[in-house]
Amino acid sequence: MMKSAYRCSLTFLAFLCVITVCEPCPSIRASRASKFVAEGSSLRLSCEVQHCGVPGWTGGWDFQEINSTGFTRLTPSERIELSNYSSTANSTHLLVDIHNINQTDAGAYKCGVTWPENLLTSNGHVTNVKVTAAAVESSGRNLSHRVLLCLSATMCFPFVLGLVWCLTRDHPPPPPVPPRSYTSFSPKYEVKSKKELVYAEVALNSSRRQNDCPTQVAEQTVYSSVHFS
Repeated sequence: MMKSAYRCSLTFLAFLCVITVCEPCPSIRASRASKFVAEGSSLRLSCEVQHCGVPGWTGGWDFQEINSTGFTRLTPSERIELSNYSSTANSTHLLVDIHNINQTDAGAYKCGVTWPENLLTSNGHVTNVKVTAAAVESSGRNLSHRVLLCLSATMCFPFVLGLVWCLTRDHPPPPPVPPRSYTSFSPKYEVKSKKELVYAEVALNSSRRQNDCPTQVAEQTVYSSVHFS
């Protein structure tokens, strides 16, 4: 059991040594890929050069058109930008940025390096670029936006209902006003009788017989008269 574990550990250490010591150097790391780019947009391609600190090497990007049979080295222009940066002391990344892409940019791209010893060259994997028609911007919302809007409205509807319920629960509606009775009268509305002053004239005669010619008196304003005979 111990011997098998010891052998496994030795195998693992040997594998690490092979990776660190026997790593191909110098070399180029670039993945094979196909890209679809809309016309008028931009494109960036990158590859990693493992130069292991060897000075004097030169590198760049090569391009082959669709109907062409050979690669040509790209040069900087108004639309093509070439750059590089060192990630470690032993590797450098080569970049190419193409702006405002058109149909003439469709084809194969690869990075190539020329080493100072014996003028050897190394090439990375090829990236095929296909240029599609420019995307037409729709004036209205597309289907995905409409679906997202409907889902958002559906999710917000229960929240709004809960909020309305909470607000109405704390503030109950006022009690209804009882109908007013027109048959009962309040004491403050009692009708008070108005005292009136009554004037009366009383005439007394000495005899029970009524005089034929009563003495005429000046006419007065009589409100009421009472005669006793």
